[in-house]
Amino acid sequence: MTDRTFARLKPDKLDELAEDSYERRRGADLARAFADDRRPARRPVFLLTAGAIAAGAAVVATGVLIVAPPPAAPPASTPAARQVPSGDPGASPATKVDARAFLLAAADTALRERPTSGAYWYVRQRTTSPTGYWPKEFWDGVSKLQRQEKAEIDRTGAEDDELIAINEKYNKKLADLRDRVYPGGPPFKAYVVESEERWRPKKAGGTHRTRRTDREVVFPTPQDEAAWRKEGSPKLLQDRPENVDDTLPRPLSIENMDITMQNVGDLPRSKKALAARLKAQFKRLPEDGKEFDLYLWQTTVDLMTAPTTPGTRAAIFRILADQPGIRSAGEVEDAAGREGVGLEVDSDDGYEFRLVVDEDTAELLEYSVAQQGEDTTKVTFEESGWTDELGERPQG
Repeated sequence: MTDRTFARLKPDKLDELAEDSYERRRGADLARAFADDRRPARRPVFLLTAGAIAAGAAVVATGVLIVAPPPAAPPASTPAARQVPSGDPGASPATKVDARAFLLAAADTALRERPTSGAYWYVRQRTTSPTGYWPKEFWDGVSKLQRQEKAEIDRTGAEDDELIAINEKYNKKLADLRDRVYPGGPPFKAYVVESEERWRPKKAGGTHRTRRTDREVVFPTPQDEAAWRKEGSPKLLQDRPENVDDTLPRPLSIENMDITMQNVGDLPRSKKALAARLKAQFKRLPEDGKEFDLYLWQTTVDLMTAPTTPGTRAAIFRILADQPGIRSAGEVEDAAGREGVGLEVDSDDGYEFRLVVDEDTAELLEYSVAQQGEDTTKVTFEESGWTDELGERPQG
């Protein structure tokens, strides 16, 4: 999910083995993919930048949906999620919390957690994803520009700075295409809201289950809905099965392919050993110009929503405490109305990453990504824990 590793991935190109991780974090992955037009590459790259495609909106053309960053999720207790997220994640300016001190305290809290086990690791989350519509004219133009860019790269054998220059040229052409189709951006805003439950087996070869419920499209204003109808009421909700079972092997994430449900509980439990393990993995990532701080930030989400041991959880908090640039947003509420402490860090391309951590339990409540103060990704983790029955929630 870091800047480099995911910047050039598209949903339909991801290996199915990584679908679990990608589905959870697709918003941030595509946020950078839509914004990143400055990265060197060793292969043809064509990115729909934030400037070219309406600042991270999902887009639909002739029945094809590209899902992009979710903004703030409405409270889970709100049926049909009619609330549309605002840019203010709920920080209390009157409450000051030192980020490093909080992370060190969270490490101590994590160590007091009582280890548990079971047959399936269960996670329930709530997301809201912006969606929108771009007509066939736009996608025909995108395809044409992609072919032209690839041909130019193949013809010139461009590398490094030359690749960057070619990429920038075609991103500008894409922005011009966008402006011709929809001057000022798409005519309406809309959001897809859904809940999701996941069961991941502890034993290799077991059945994975994903259940999606309460899916619908909502509009922030009546004017947005009217504009959607004026466009012919294009389809905005992707067809997806409510229940999916499979027995595919699943890594913890694309960046951490060697960590699985079978070995995540064996990760180092000391700060020094875990940091060495993560740095070694980071060095194996294929992209040039990687940023360890963002890799660490996103790996934290992986580890905090997986069945890691209390020692590993404590170690990741202590590693984060040593990182520069992490700041506190003070006491905040997540989208489900739970209180926690917001921790933030910025990427070099204008995105703000936030974690909301429960002060009493050191649990990760929420993860979000924002650009220029406007939420573009928010995933609220409502419940997690072990259960012995596939399809059942944890007891107690």
